[in-house]
Amino acid sequence: MMKKLRTQMRWIMVVIVVAFLLSTFLMYGGRNRGPRRGSDGRLEDYEVAQVNGRPLMRSELERRVRFIFEQYHRRGITSVDIPALYQAALEQYVVELQMVQAVKDRGISVSDAEAEQTMKAYADEAFPTREAFYQSLEMSGTSVADYKKGLARQMANERLLSSVVGTVVVSEDEAVQFYDTMKGLFSQPAASKIHLASFFSSADAEALRGRLLQGMDWGQATSSDVMSSEDVRNVTSEPLLLQDSTFDSGALAPMKDLKINEVSPVLEITSDDFAVGLKLEALDERTAPYDEVSADIRVLLRQQKEREHISRFNEELLQKAQVVIHDPSLFPQPTSLDLPAVTSPDAAEAEKEKKKKKKAGEPISDDSVPKEAEKEVGEPTSGDLDESSKEASGDQEP
Repeated sequence: MMKKLRTQMRWIMVVIVVAFLLSTFLMYGGRNRGPRRGSDGRLEDYEVAQVNGRPLMRSELERRVRFIFEQYHRRGITSVDIPALYQAALEQYVVELQMVQAVKDRGISVSDAEAEQTMKAYADEAFPTREAFYQSLEMSGTSVADYKKGLARQMANERLLSSVVGTVVVSEDEAVQFYDTMKGLFSQPAASKIHLASFFSSADAEALRGRLLQGMDWGQATSSDVMSSEDVRNVTSEPLLLQDSTFDSGALAPMKDLKINEVSPVLEITSDDFAVGLKLEALDERTAPYDEVSADIRVLLRQQKEREHISRFNEELLQKAQVVIHDPSLFPQPTSLDLPAVTSPDAAEAEKEKKKKKKAGEPISDDSVPKEAEKEVGEPTSGDLDESSKEASGDQEP
């Protein structure tokens, strides 16, 4: 009986060991960590980096890069910029994960009731009815629960950043120094306030000019009842403020020497665009005095200081993150992400050993980082950049 039990236990242990080895293979060897194309020639999804032990997949990186593309409307972006875009997306991912941990470490939490209240306040402000808000969520494929969860995370991050920034004080000396240094920002060139109406025909423009010369005010002369039979292009309801240099040349030049409340002649903008203007007020060139703009200066300086606090905090988060790059061909050498340039667990261990020696005061040789790791983090070749730009522009499906 005991012999049989020992035999069964031995087989049970063998099964456990095999299961452990298989799970280890699936965890480390089974996950695709390098670029690989499937039978159809398309790039398969794979792990490009690891942040604090959490994988960043190529599909997620591409999604973030596309978001950056949309923010900048793809203007001026070339294949040379692709590595920097991947780097920015990676840093964004790192900061997001680090902020989640920082929120936990500081004990910051947002209750479901708080998220619910904020959600309803937003719905009341941005939508005609709450039902319209819920319909918009449904159309976007977002559940109310998921929306509240994301909102709670955003609110927690805002509280985290508020605690990081703290109370920012701008002294009187700082505000005065900024005003004296940047006084040109508060200079206002000579300008004029005018009304302007444009028509498809010169006859309709002449009709408006006639009404104004007869003494009708602008509102009466351009009312919809009066101009119902006229082919109108555009009419100002509020005065335009234009710098006097606008009247130095071009179609509006005849308005340069108009007196206050004087009507312009018919102005030919184009062959089918005729306008009439009315000069309302002339404003001399001036520099706004300090007392007039001091409040705005304080707001500007306070916001600048807050951004500096947040920027330093983000840098600290980036420094503390454990980042392992599995596909260095996508990224430039680390710059703003000032982290150990490691691309493999071996290189990461070497970096840890280097830090231990530095802390203990032991000499550190240049070969503390394996040579193969140095090769892996070298600058991407032009071929790598071209391939990356093709993939980022939609040449593959993640």
